[in-house]
Amino acid sequence: MTLSLFFTRGVSLEQWLKQGLFEREKLIYEEHLKQGNLDKVYWFTYGSEDRKLANRLKSENRLHKNIEVFEMPKVFNITKIGSYLYSFFLPFIYRKELQKSNILKTNQTDGSWTAVISKKIYGKKLLYRTGYTMSQLENNLKRFNIIIRKCIELVEKFAYNNCDKAIVSSNHNVRYLVNKYSIDTKKIEVIYNFIDRNRFYDFNKQREKKVVFVGRLSEEKNIFNLIEAIHSVDLPLDIYGSGPLKNKLESFIKENNYNVRLLGNISNSLLPEILNKAKYFALVSIHEGMPKSLIEGMACGCICIGTNVSGINEVITEGNGILALSTSSNDIREAFIKALSLTPDEEVKMRLLAKEFIDKNFTLHNVVAKEQDIFKKLCNE
Repeated sequence: MTLSLFFTRGVSLEQWLKQGLFEREKLIYEEHLKQGNLDKVYWFTYGSEDRKLANRLKSENRLHKNIEVFEMPKVFNITKIGSYLYSFFLPFIYRKELQKSNILKTNQTDGSWTAVISKKIYGKKLLYRTGYTMSQLENNLKRFNIIIRKCIELVEKFAYNNCDKAIVSSNHNVRYLVNKYSIDTKKIEVIYNFIDRNRFYDFNKQREKKVVFVGRLSEEKNIFNLIEAIHSVDLPLDIYGSGPLKNKLESFIKENNYNVRLLGNISNSLLPEILNKAKYFALVSIHEGMPKSLIEGMACGCICIGTNVSGINEVITEGNGILALSTSSNDIREAFIKALSLTPDEEVKMRLLAKEFIDKNFTLHNVVAKEQDIFKKLCNE
């Protein structure tokens, strides 16, 4: 069986590497190949040097030999419009590879039309997976004007109407999609994001009394309120990630002399060591899908502090972490005060509950088994 994965429009294999996503994102495909669920995996990317990069990664034993990368031709390296043009030409440029495929898969709304077009032309089964629901996020944040948000909804609806099966990462996504687009619940399945439990676990080492945040430096992550809250309880904060707020955050930290370090992107392979050095992990977003970084922090034995919003409150539940009542800096501060007041026995209990929750819901083995069941059903329809 051959699966074709369409990268998010504009995203390259090189970006996966630079942003520290490669080690994590490749795992599920390599596991399917190792288990014999798939014979071949094709990655269709938006980097014009990705084929060469993939060959180097294979020579270093960092990429499975049966994952083939098909890059964007250099002719499409046109600022702003190149990736859009390529997204419509891709089904024709790589028609031979798509004809060989049994299942098409896309992981994001942006560029999902490429997979839908390919399905229509070649009559293949389409699996549409999203880590978060784009229209839900943008209608919540209102970062774009109403016209752009309506376009996002149209693309999203087009993908859901034309896919054979949809996977979302949280129950609140299902409720939103059913209400928004009247999608049959039988068409959607919830499969939580996975983590590699062979790497993400509690090392039982001495921890520093500090807070770690890992994620995109963007508005929905509520980082300014996080910084103010942590400053008021006199804890150091290490921030890993990149994004549009980087310069504003640098100025904000410098002007107020906050005990905060902006440390840039971190490879997922190095993250377990970082998380095991910190006592606390914080994710205080105003909106989330199903946050991988929070799951990884919890798996590594951090005391996790989050906000009581969709996505986060599906992970922090029943005593395995601490939820702030709202996304305000004051309520986040109160959550940290609660965390700091935990007794050693209460901390041990919280970590144990977190471990049990992670092992039950977020292992790679569970996710691969659920996806394989979907593959079989799609191919037998």
